[in-house]
Amino acid sequence: MTIQELLPQAVMMDAAVSLIKITVIIIATTIGLRLVGKVIDRIFTPSTDSKKIYLDEKRAKTLGVLLKSVLRYSGYFVAGVMILREFHIDTTSILAGAGIFGLAVGVGAQSIVRDVIAGFFIIFEDQFAVGDYITTVELSGVVEELGFRIIKLRDLNGVQHIVPNGSIGKVTNFTRGTMQAAVNIPVAYDADVRKARAAVEEAVQEIQSEMKEIIEGPKVVGIIDFNPQGVIFRIIAKVVPLEHVKVETALRARVKQKFDALGITFASAAVIPKNTSEEVRNGKVSGG
Repeated sequence: MTIQELLPQAVMMDAAVSLIKITVIIIATTIGLRLVGKVIDRIFTPSTDSKKIYLDEKRAKTLGVLLKSVLRYSGYFVAGVMILREFHIDTTSILAGAGIFGLAVGVGAQSIVRDVIAGFFIIFEDQFAVGDYITTVELSGVVEELGFRIIKLRDLNGVQHIVPNGSIGKVTNFTRGTMQAAVNIPVAYDADVRKARAAVEEAVQEIQSEMKEIIEGPKVVGIIDFNPQGVIFRIIAKVVPLEHVKVETALRARVKQKFDALGITFASAAVIPKNTSEEVRNGKVSGG
Protein backbone atom coordinates (compact mmCIF):
# COMPACT_ATOMS: atom_id res chain seq x y z
CA MET A 1 0.00 0.00 0.00
CA THR A 2 1.48 3.29 -1.11
CA ILE A 3 1.60 6.62 0.73
CA GLN A 4 -0.84 8.05 -1.81
CA GLU A 5 -3.36 5.36 -0.82
CA LEU A 6 -2.91 5.95 2.91
CA LEU A 7 -3.14 9.76 2.84
CA PRO A 8 -5.83 11.73 1.12
CA GLN A 9 -4.68 13.77 -1.83
CA ALA A 10 -5.72 17.04 -0.12
CA VAL A 11 -3.47 16.31 2.86
CA MET A 12 -0.55 15.57 0.55
CA MET A 13 -1.11 18.82 -1.29
CA ASP A 14 -1.35 20.77 1.96
CA ALA A 15 1.88 19.21 3.22
CA ALA A 16 3.65 19.95 -0.05
CA VAL A 17 2.51 23.57 -0.02
CA SER A 18 3.59 23.96 3.61
CA LEU A 19 6.99 22.46 2.82
CA ILE A 20 7.42 24.86 -0.10
CA LYS A 21 6.41 27.82 2.09
CA ILE A 22 8.84 26.80 4.83
CA THR A 23 11.61 26.47 2.27
CA VAL A 24 10.78 29.88 0.83
CA ILE A 25 10.73 31.42 4.34
CA ILE A 26 14.16 29.98 5.17
CA ILE A 27 15.68 31.02 1.84
CA ALA A 28 14.09 34.49 1.94
CA THR A 29 15.26 35.04 5.53
CA THR A 30 18.81 33.95 4.70
CA ILE A 31 19.01 36.10 1.56
CA GLY A 32 17.35 39.06 3.29
CA LEU A 33 19.74 38.98 6.23
CA ARG A 34 22.74 38.76 3.91
CA LEU A 35 21.50 41.71 1.83
CA VAL A 36 20.83 43.76 4.94
CA GLY A 37 24.28 42.86 6.25
CA LYS A 38 25.89 44.09 3.03
CA VAL A 39 23.88 47.32 3.17
CA ILE A 40 24.99 47.91 6.77
CA ASP A 41 28.61 47.21 5.85
CA ARG A 42 28.34 49.65 2.97
CA ILE A 43 26.80 52.37 5.12
CA PHE A 44 29.33 52.02 7.92
CA THR A 45 32.40 51.56 5.76
CA PRO A 46 35.00 54.31 6.43
CA SER A 47 35.37 56.63 3.46
CA THR A 48 37.51 59.65 2.73
CA ASP A 49 34.83 60.96 0.38
CA SER A 50 33.25 63.95 2.11
CA LYS A 51 29.95 63.30 0.33
CA LYS A 52 29.55 59.99 2.12
CA ILE A 53 29.00 59.23 5.77
CA TYR A 54 32.38 58.98 7.41
CA LEU A 55 32.95 56.78 10.41
CA ASP A 56 36.31 55.66 11.68
CA GLU A 57 37.05 51.97 11.43
CA LYS A 58 36.48 51.12 15.07
CA ARG A 59 33.12 52.87 15.35
CA ALA A 60 31.98 51.48 12.00
CA LYS A 61 32.80 47.94 13.05
CA THR A 62 31.11 48.29 16.44
CA LEU A 63 27.90 49.79 15.08
CA GLY A 64 27.79 47.37 12.15
CA VAL A 65 28.10 44.32 14.40
CA LEU A 66 25.42 45.63 16.76
CA LEU A 67 22.89 46.39 14.04
CA LYS A 68 23.49 43.09 12.25
CA SER A 69 23.05 41.18 15.50
CA VAL A 70 19.75 42.92 16.28
CA LEU A 71 18.41 42.38 12.77
CA ARG A 72 19.61 38.77 12.65
CA TYR A 73 17.83 37.75 15.85
CA SER A 74 14.72 39.68 14.84
CA GLY A 75 14.72 37.92 11.46
CA TYR A 76 15.15 34.51 13.09
CA PHE A 77 12.26 35.19 15.45
CA VAL A 78 9.90 36.30 12.69
CA ALA A 79 10.89 33.35 10.48
CA GLY A 80 10.38 30.93 13.38
CA VAL A 81 6.89 32.25 14.06
CA MET A 82 5.97 31.96 10.36
CA ILE A 83 7.27 28.38 10.21
CA LEU A 84 5.29 27.41 13.31
CA ARG A 85 2.15 28.76 11.67
CA GLU A 86 2.77 26.48 8.69
CA PHE A 87 2.61 23.58 11.14
CA HIS A 88 -0.76 24.96 12.30
CA ILE A 89 0.63 25.89 15.72
CA ASP A 90 -1.08 28.83 17.40
CA THR A 91 1.61 31.48 17.82
CA THR A 92 -0.61 33.94 19.66
CA SER A 93 0.52 32.66 23.04
CA ILE A 94 4.17 32.77 21.89
CA LEU A 95 3.86 36.39 20.78
CA ALA A 96 2.00 37.30 23.96
CA GLY A 97 4.65 35.55 26.04
CA ALA A 98 7.42 37.31 24.16
CA GLY A 99 5.70 40.64 24.77
CA ILE A 100 5.29 39.96 28.48
CA PHE A 101 8.88 38.74 28.73
CA GLY A 102 10.14 41.84 26.90
CA LEU A 103 8.08 44.07 29.19
CA ALA A 104 9.44 42.32 32.27
CA VAL A 105 13.00 42.63 31.04
CA GLY A 106 12.43 46.28 30.15
CA VAL A 107 11.00 47.11 33.58
CA GLY A 108 13.61 45.10 35.46
CA ALA A 109 16.55 46.37 33.47
CA GLN A 110 15.67 49.97 32.70
CA SER A 111 19.10 51.21 33.70
CA ILE A 112 20.82 48.66 31.47
CA VAL A 113 18.61 49.58 28.51
CA ARG A 114 19.29 53.27 29.16
CA ASP A 115 23.02 52.62 29.33
CA VAL A 116 23.00 50.65 26.06
CA ILE A 117 20.95 53.25 24.19
CA ALA A 118 23.18 56.05 25.50
CA GLY A 119 26.28 54.05 24.52
CA PHE A 120 24.94 53.56 21.01
CA PHE A 121 24.51 57.31 20.47
CA ILE A 122 27.88 58.10 22.07
CA ILE A 123 29.58 55.85 19.53
CA PHE A 124 27.34 56.83 16.60
CA GLU A 125 27.75 60.58 17.19
CA ASP A 126 31.45 60.18 17.93
CA GLN A 127 31.20 62.23 21.13
CA PHE A 128 34.50 60.77 22.28
CA ALA A 129 36.67 57.75 21.59
CA VAL A 130 39.31 55.58 23.23
CA GLY A 131 42.35 57.71 24.00
CA ASP A 132 40.43 60.98 24.37
CA TYR A 133 40.81 63.03 27.55
CA ILE A 134 37.36 64.02 28.79
CA THR A 135 35.52 65.42 31.78
CA THR A 136 32.07 64.07 32.68
CA VAL A 137 30.02 63.54 35.84
CA GLU A 138 32.71 65.44 37.77
CA LEU A 139 35.37 62.96 36.66
CA SER A 140 38.29 63.60 34.32
CA GLY A 141 40.58 61.12 32.61
CA VAL A 142 41.66 59.29 29.50
CA VAL A 143 39.06 56.95 27.98
CA GLU A 144 40.60 53.48 28.19
CA GLU A 145 37.55 51.51 27.11
CA LEU A 146 34.31 52.50 25.41
CA GLY A 147 31.44 50.03 25.39
CA PHE A 148 27.70 50.08 24.90
CA ARG A 149 27.02 49.98 28.66
CA ILE A 150 30.02 51.56 30.39
CA ILE A 151 33.15 53.59 29.79
CA LYS A 152 36.41 53.30 31.72
CA LEU A 153 38.37 56.45 32.57
CA ARG A 154 41.93 56.61 33.90
CA ASP A 155 42.61 59.87 35.74
CA LEU A 156 45.97 61.61 36.18
CA ASN A 157 46.55 59.78 39.49
CA GLY A 158 46.24 56.41 37.77
CA VAL A 159 42.83 55.63 39.28
CA GLN A 160 40.35 53.91 37.00
CA HIS A 161 36.72 55.08 37.04
CA ILE A 162 33.89 53.00 35.56
CA VAL A 163 30.98 55.16 34.44
CA PRO A 164 27.62 53.82 33.14
CA ASN A 165 26.75 55.45 29.85
CA GLY A 166 23.26 56.32 31.07
CA SER A 167 24.67 58.61 33.76
CA ILE A 168 26.80 60.61 31.31
CA GLY A 169 25.40 64.06 30.73
CA LYS A 170 27.58 66.95 29.68
CA VAL A 171 30.94 65.87 28.25
CA THR A 172 33.97 68.10 27.78
CA ASN A 173 36.42 66.62 25.28
CA PHE A 174 39.92 68.09 25.45
CA THR A 175 41.37 66.15 22.53
CA ARG A 176 39.25 67.29 19.60
CA GLY A 177 40.57 70.00 17.32
CA THR A 178 43.22 72.34 18.68
CA MET A 179 43.82 73.80 22.11
CA GLN A 180 45.08 77.25 23.03
CA ALA A 181 48.13 77.89 25.14
CA ALA A 182 48.05 81.26 26.89
CA VAL A 183 50.83 82.80 28.97
CA ASN A 184 50.70 86.13 30.83
CA ILE A 185 54.03 87.88 31.37
CA PRO A 186 54.03 90.48 34.18
CA VAL A 187 56.57 93.28 33.57
CA ALA A 188 57.48 95.92 36.15
CA TYR A 189 56.52 99.53 35.53
CA ASP A 190 60.13 100.66 35.81
CA ALA A 191 61.23 98.29 33.02
CA ASP A 192 61.65 99.34 29.40
CA VAL A 193 58.39 98.11 27.83
CA ARG A 194 59.78 98.11 24.27
CA LYS A 195 62.82 96.17 25.36
CA ALA A 196 60.62 93.73 27.26
CA ARG A 197 58.37 93.16 24.26
CA ALA A 198 61.37 92.58 21.97
CA ALA A 199 62.67 89.97 24.42
CA VAL A 200 59.28 88.26 24.51
CA GLU A 201 59.10 88.26 20.69
CA GLU A 202 62.55 86.71 20.48
CA ALA A 203 61.59 84.00 22.97
CA VAL A 204 58.42 83.27 21.01
CA GLN A 205 60.29 82.85 17.73
CA GLU A 206 62.75 80.43 19.28
CA ILE A 207 60.02 78.29 20.85
CA GLN A 208 58.08 78.27 17.58
CA SER A 209 60.98 76.69 15.72
CA GLU A 210 61.75 74.17 18.46
CA MET A 211 58.39 72.69 19.45
CA LYS A 212 56.43 70.46 17.09
CA GLU A 213 53.47 70.60 19.47
CA ILE A 214 52.70 74.12 18.22
CA ILE A 215 50.26 74.31 15.33
CA GLU A 216 49.96 78.07 14.96
CA GLY A 217 51.85 80.92 16.63
CA PRO A 218 52.91 81.68 19.25
CA LYS A 219 52.23 85.37 18.91
CA VAL A 220 52.51 88.25 21.33
CA VAL A 221 49.10 89.87 21.72
CA GLY A 222 50.61 92.84 23.53
CA ILE A 223 49.78 94.55 26.81
CA ILE A 224 46.39 93.27 27.93
CA ASP A 225 46.15 94.69 31.44
CA PHE A 226 47.62 96.95 34.10
CA ASN A 227 47.83 95.96 37.73
CA PRO A 228 49.38 97.64 40.78
CA GLN A 229 52.70 95.88 40.16
CA GLY A 230 53.13 96.32 36.43
CA VAL A 231 51.87 95.63 32.93
CA ILE A 232 50.79 92.24 31.59
CA PHE A 233 51.92 90.90 28.20
CA ARG A 234 50.05 87.93 26.79
CA ILE A 235 51.30 85.19 24.47
CA ILE A 236 48.88 82.81 22.74
CA ALA A 237 49.38 79.77 20.52
CA LYS A 238 47.34 76.97 18.98
CA VAL A 239 48.71 73.60 20.01
CA VAL A 240 47.90 69.93 19.60
CA PRO A 241 45.44 68.53 22.16
CA LEU A 242 46.71 68.14 25.74
CA GLU A 243 50.06 69.77 24.97
CA HIS A 244 49.14 73.30 26.08
CA VAL A 245 50.77 72.91 29.50
CA LYS A 246 54.04 71.79 27.94
CA VAL A 247 54.08 74.76 25.55
CA GLU A 248 53.15 77.24 28.28
CA THR A 249 55.93 75.92 30.51
CA ALA A 250 58.49 76.24 27.72
CA LEU A 251 57.39 79.80 26.94
CA ARG A 252 57.68 80.90 30.57
CA ALA A 253 61.12 79.35 30.92
CA ARG A 254 62.41 80.97 27.71
CA VAL A 255 61.02 84.41 28.60
CA LYS A 256 62.64 84.11 32.04
CA GLN A 257 66.00 83.40 30.41
CA LYS A 258 65.68 86.43 28.11
CA PHE A 259 64.63 88.76 30.92
CA ASP A 260 67.47 87.60 33.17
CA ALA A 261 70.01 88.15 30.40
CA LEU A 262 68.74 91.68 29.70
CA GLY A 263 68.11 92.63 33.33
CA ILE A 264 64.37 93.12 32.83
CA THR A 265 62.41 92.89 36.07
CA PHE A 266 59.21 90.91 36.42
CA ALA A 267 56.35 92.70 38.09
CA SER A 268 56.09 90.19 40.92
CA ALA A 269 59.70 90.94 41.94
CA ALA A 270 59.56 94.69 41.38
CA VAL A 271 59.33 97.39 43.99
CA ILE A 272 55.95 99.09 43.72
CA PRO A 273 56.39 102.72 42.70
CA LYS A 274 55.15 105.34 45.13
CA ASN A 275 52.31 106.44 42.84
CA THR A 276 50.91 102.88 42.72
CA SER A 277 50.64 102.48 46.45
CA GLU A 278 47.58 101.52 48.43
CA GLU A 279 46.23 105.07 48.03
CA VAL A 280 46.16 104.69 44.26
CA ARG A 281 44.49 101.30 44.51
CA ASN A 282 41.83 102.81 46.72
CA GLY A 283 41.32 105.74 44.31
CA LYS A 284 42.50 108.42 46.76
CA VAL A 285 45.14 109.98 44.50
CA SER A 286 43.95 112.36 41.81
CA GLY A 287 45.81 113.48 38.72
CA GLY A 288 47.30 116.90 38.06
